[in-house]
Amino acid sequence: MTALPEVAEVEVRVVVRVSATGPRVADAAGRLAEALRSALDLPDADVVLDPPVARVEPELRIIADSRRVLRRGVPVELTRLEFDLLHHLCANPHRVHRRTALMASVWRTKGIGDTRTVDVHVRRLRHKLGEAASVITTVRGVGYRVDHAGEVVVERETPVGR
Repeated sequence: MTALPEVAEVEVRVVVRVSATGPRVADAAGRLAEALRSALDLPDADVVLDPPVARVEPELRIIADSRRVLRRGVPVELTRLEFDLLHHLCANPHRVHRRTALMASVWRTKGIGDTRTVDVHVRRLRHKLGEAASVITTVRGVGYRVDHAGEVVVERETPVGR
């Protein structure tokens, strides 16, 4: 059996994530670090705490699989077509979506229909989105575009812990 060489220093990294809010979180983290030092019986050990990171909720979160929309974490009730329209626009940002193309892809119509239907749905959608409505830009005489893609997150399913 081969003897292990003597090591002067060993680094062990333990990552603990605590999802909590409030003013006492930093104090709790300090107590946790002290408890680790004590439990390890290594009073001189460096236990490093990363500073708390503020988690910024996006303006809009679209959870495609469960067909939910959250505005700053608060659910927004949408009709089937409103959801489909918002999802289509936000899943394809920074490009102009012509009204006729939206009618074909969201409403599944063939040929040229009354494109004012798109305008009515966008108006209703903007009303329901409130301040978040600014993510949808009107391209006059053409259609609509989502310019603020950084304010919108499109997810396939709800992440664990939400």
